[in-house]
Amino acid sequence: MTAPSYQDLISAHGRRIGRPDGRHERLAGTDGLLAYNPCLIEEPGGALLAVRVESPDSYWRDRASWDPQVRFFMRAGDRWVPAPDTPVFDAAEDPFAAWMRDAHGRRRLVFGVVTLDHAVTPPVPVTRFFAAPDVRGLDPRAPFLAVPGMKDIRLLQRDGDVVVCGRPQGGRAGIGRISVAVTESFETVTRELVEGAHIFADQVAPDTKLGVNELFDLGGTVGVLGHVAIGEEGSTQRYAAAWWTIDPARPATGAPEVLATRADFPPGPAKFPAVADVVFPGSLERLPDGRRRMLCGLGDASVGSAILPAGPF
Repeated sequence: MTAPSYQDLISAHGRRIGRPDGRHERLAGTDGLLAYNPCLIEEPGGALLAVRVESPDSYWRDRASWDPQVRFFMRAGDRWVPAPDTPVFDAAEDPFAAWMRDAHGRRRLVFGVVTLDHAVTPPVPVTRFFAAPDVRGLDPRAPFLAVPGMKDIRLLQRDGDVVVCGRPQGGRAGIGRISVAVTESFETVTRELVEGAHIFADQVAPDTKLGVNELFDLGGTVGVLGHVAIGEEGSTQRYAAAWWTIDPARPATGAPEVLATRADFPPGPAKFPAVADVVFPGSLERLPDGRRRMLCGLGDASVGSAILPAGPF
């Protein structure tokens, strides 16, 4: 069977009944700045939202202008406000998080951001990982692992192991594919493990990119909240939120199904015209009635949310 293209997946979503009705999220303290690509972290005291915040003219290839921070927000009524006594990650983008267990069985928050190495041209992304008992314990100066040359690395704690998904590029991975590896603990994740993971080369058509945003334990298989995309820098880029499953034991993966496109949200700003059609999913929040709220970045400029029907994860 021919692997689906981005347009195939978008067309199938357009025919779907009951598409989500998205909305914009309000973030206090970000006037004059772009705030996007969120990550929700559920803590005993309430949910915190990690968000990429930067100047409108911040550009990753220009070290002088590039100024992203990852900041934390908390809910206050119908908006998000800065969370007190939380760290700020400077020169950092696109946060992600997962609750893990260390070698002593203690619950640990593993938090990650993408940084850039400007010592080379063009700059190389470096994903950095941090661990602490909670958000307020995170130390931006003390990563326990750095993986250069790769974004969209995600971890999932299961009963007896940790699943690691990456987004390699080049070679069998083409313009961007999903990889998977399994290890004993987050403390045994290494650069070599991530770089040597199994690559799902034929999941989508060659002109279509994939990335993982959040992983879910489905009892043997792994649920993936991710994105499908097309286009390169310098041309129009299109991203849609999607989901699929991975069976790390075989290993095998299913075809993506689009959850939301930019057209499922109200009009709003974009950092550049070329990224106006971008939905970058961050997290799924479980609601009391079984449905899920997806929090996502829109157009590299704002945070949106959409209510999704109850599903497998």
